[in-house]
Amino acid sequence: MSKQTIEQRVRQAAEKVLNEQNYVSAIDVLLEISYLQYAHLDDWRKGQVPYLESVIQVNLDKISMAMKCFREWAEQKNLKASETKYLARTRGPKRELRFSKSGHPTIEKAYRTHYLSPLLSEKKQQKLQEKLDKPPEQVVFWIIKNSQCSQCHKELPEGSFLYKEQDQVLCLKCAGFDDLVYLGAGNATLTRRTKQYSKKYAVVVKFSRTRKRYERQGLLVEASALQQAENELEK
Repeated sequence: MSKQTIEQRVRQAAEKVLNEQNYVSAIDVLLEISYLQYAHLDDWRKGQVPYLESVIQVNLDKISMAMKCFREWAEQKNLKASETKYLARTRGPKRELRFSKSGHPTIEKAYRTHYLSPLLSEKKQQKLQEKLDKPPEQVVFWIIKNSQCSQCHKELPEGSFLYKEQDQVLCLKCAGFDDLVYLGAGNATLTRRTKQYSKKYAVVVKFSRTRKRYERQGLLVEASALQQAENELEK
């Protein structure tokens, strides 16, 4: 593939994403041009992949060319550059994810940089940056077939909750979520308030065989937070 072709694909992808969400990142572009797959990105976010470039499906020369074209396009559009932290979706202390094989600071910074639309007001830019800087939510899976905890070897029947970390499948007790209660989706106000009051929570998702994707089912939250939210709504 020629440089001109790569540049055209990158520019078209970046324009599309920018129009859709008022900001664009290197990851957005790599996904849009099919250099990166969502499943591999998810593995990287979970800490299962040492660095993102190892699962990008083209060689380093093409990656470098695409990144260069993306930066040039952003500069020509006068977009506002803003660095964002990428943290692994794991338990315990947060750790930053690595993008490149070399780990060079300049390359890492290029991947971390988002470009914001100049049409956004300062207030909206600030809110968007706060959203991007939030650590990733913990995700718990509502399983649709029997499984087993990798740590305590407890049998997990269909309909149980489990947590995935790297190559392990953990029951809620081993994952440290057994003190939480399930709040199903359906009441947006109750969910929002409970999430606000719960110091610890996890999103519950379930795989839909018909739609071939994971769909949000509700939250695991602190019982005290749920009670507080319910009491407020009853007044």
